[in-house]
Amino acid sequence: MRKVLIITYYWPPSGGAGVQRWLRMVKHLRKFDWEPIIFAPKDAGYPVLDKKLEATIPEDVLTLRLKIIEPNNFIKKFFFWKKDGEKTVYKFQELKGKNRSLLQKIMWFLRGNLFIPDARALWIKPSIKFLSKAVKKHDIDLVISTGPPHSTHLIAQGIHKRFGIPWIADFRDPWTSLDYLEEMHLTKAARQKHQKLEKLVIQSADSVLVVGRTMHDEYREKYGVHSEILHNGYDEAVPFTHKPPLDSKFTIVHIGSFKKSRNCEDLWKVLSTLVDEDQNFAKHLEIKLIGKTEDPVVESIRKYQLEQYLNHISYIPYEQTQPHLHSAQMLLLPIDRVPNAIHILTGKIFEYLKSNRPVLLIGPVKGDAADIIQECTAGYCCDFEDLSAIRKAVLDSYHKFLSDKNHIQSSGVDRYSAFELTKKLSSIMNKTIGSEIIVEANH
Repeated sequence: MRKVLIITYYWPPSGGAGVQRWLRMVKHLRKFDWEPIIFAPKDAGYPVLDKKLEATIPEDVLTLRLKIIEPNNFIKKFFFWKKDGEKTVYKFQELKGKNRSLLQKIMWFLRGNLFIPDARALWIKPSIKFLSKAVKKHDIDLVISTGPPHSTHLIAQGIHKRFGIPWIADFRDPWTSLDYLEEMHLTKAARQKHQKLEKLVIQSADSVLVVGRTMHDEYREKYGVHSEILHNGYDEAVPFTHKPPLDSKFTIVHIGSFKKSRNCEDLWKVLSTLVDEDQNFAKHLEIKLIGKTEDPVVESIRKYQLEQYLNHISYIPYEQTQPHLHSAQMLLLPIDRVPNAIHILTGKIFEYLKSNRPVLLIGPVKGDAADIIQECTAGYCCDFEDLSAIRKAVLDSYHKFLSDKNHIQSSGVDRYSAFELTKKLSSIMNKTIGSEIIVEANH
């Protein structure tokens, strides 16, 4: 069996979205004649911990760990962080502009301009040294790096340069076009360094993976590089024996981090109007937000006097989100309201597709996420500020709810299963190492 070294920052006990993509595919790699070996940090300052995910790692998968120096452990002293019971949520306080203290602004600036490409930059050189021994010991055939953080790519580039081992660079998010960088107030020199490193990685890697069409087009136009689109997908396993019944209320459910940039004020405005117009709608409505929800979102809901309809459940482990997903009357998929919104393709879209429940997407109707919703006939796509379309979508779903017909006939969803995506990945891996081996695997 051939061996692949996967370099990732996010790995159990990390929770949240960043860990899911490769955790899902690692479960299937052996079916395609690839033995995964994981390299991840030791004692990392993960934003979210979910120790139950450790039990989902396939038996005997080797995980190599190296202690990491986290500047965030110093930065967090100047921000609000919190722990909560079995789970741990380190919450980097979302302060913008004038709401930040001078010290906080300075720390944010230093983080963006000194630690390039990201706050894990100090992990790069020690990791290359550590892995130089490991790749010989374990006879590695292929290296895969997944970012962000994009420091992982520089580790892989170092190994690739030193040993000539074939390398795949996987981009779960863009690099220099990531909107997050704008908050760092990068100097011209820092921005140029980011661009230089991005170009180095993309042009040095033997293969490049991206999660969506827009990123694929961006890298082709900027660097003349053909990348392979490998979506995030969903885990086929459902952690309950019997599918839960649909909610008795008209639930509009959001699962995952609900950031300020995703606040869909236009939806709250529409719901507020419908509540005032129709007593039955008011009686049936429930807004269920599961996961870390930033204060501005809750404040916006209060602004439109919808607080009595809000059911907010803080972060819960992945498997506990599944019944809520499958019982929802409508699943809310807000896209970040940022300049590069069209290329945003959140991992939750595929979890939503798996549930076969109607999806309400609010964001660019010609973006990557909307393309998938429309291709799979999985729900409604409404542009920012299109109150008429949002109202029409909500009422259409609500009227179907009243007649017990709130179902969709989605199609083509199976192609996004972790098994099918790993099958595609294995083909890319084989081509990258120059192998024509085709392995027919079954679930």
